[in-house]
Amino acid sequence: MNIDKLSVGLIIKNYKELCTLLDIKVMTSTNSKKAQFKELERYCIYTKQGQKITIVEIFQTPLDKEDLRQEGNNTKYVEHVKELLLHKLSETEGYKYTLTKDRLLNLLGMVNPSYLEKGKFKKMIEKKDERIKNFDINHFYLRANDKLTKILFSSLNSLKNRFLINYREIDIVVRLDINGIEHHTEATEAETLLIMNAKYNTLVDMGLNSLMQVIFKFKTDEFYRGVNKLLNIDKIEYSYKQIELIYNKDNVINELSLLELKKHKKDLNDKVIDTINVNAKNTYDKNIKEYGVKLDEFLYSDHILGKQYESRFKMFKHKDDYTDIQLELAEWLIRID
Repeated sequence: MNIDKLSVGLIIKNYKELCTLLDIKVMTSTNSKKAQFKELERYCIYTKQGQKITIVEIFQTPLDKEDLRQEGNNTKYVEHVKELLLHKLSETEGYKYTLTKDRLLNLLGMVNPSYLEKGKFKKMIEKKDERIKNFDINHFYLRANDKLTKILFSSLNSLKNRFLINYREIDIVVRLDINGIEHHTEATEAETLLIMNAKYNTLVDMGLNSLMQVIFKFKTDEFYRGVNKLLNIDKIEYSYKQIELIYNKDNVINELSLLELKKHKKDLNDKVIDTINVNAKNTYDKNIKEYGVKLDEFLYSDHILGKQYESRFKMFKHKDDYTDIQLELAEWLIRID
């Protein structure tokens, strides 16, 4: 993809002209076009109005293919997460569902169970592949957690904005009874203050300014060891966060029906546009081919060879931009969001 001819503010009249500028093949399939536009999003931000494309920003360095720095790039995941989460809530009794972020990621199929057992995974992988070092695993978790968190909370916020759920993050404290059995309870205000103080003092002791610094320096294990040591003074073994989801089951079930209907409509709409656009191209190609054949017959007919002119030829011929116009009309008149 050659983006050298793109510039901020450039207005490109249609997809075909974009392909010419980028030196890429013109596609007729909707999915193929989507793939090309997805690739373009690695290099720039653009807006579309009908067939017209406007370049808003060009990145100095192309984004990674899985990069989620653009908020809009989360959209392709959000719809999947929404539907999967709604299915789970529709099967759950009551109006409240609480679990950790990692468990929710696993439930949605965004990670497998090994992701949740970082310590066990480290020991296992060290035996299986000597190339993979502690740094590699830590760096993977750093990247993956950042991206997974953005996808998850974009999805939760999307559902919240439709009043299908509300959610909050809560602190859970773990204490041991006299038999050494763990008891997990939501932190009181006093316990929440203890957790905050333990985290703040541990940061100070480590000479760091934020949790992000802890993560980027791969000192997460050291940090939480320090936090737990301070919490142990108040008989708290450790703490962790959970996500509490509140929902109305009837609304969840209704939304699932709407999503299913919307998905079928969108699939049908894409297929209809594909066939109409292919038909437009075929109609144009057929007309131009027939026009050429008939024109040759007219110009070089035996009895008046050399005496005919194309201006006298009366057969109908589509304009050169016929296909482009038909594709643009399909976007305006048929495409649904």
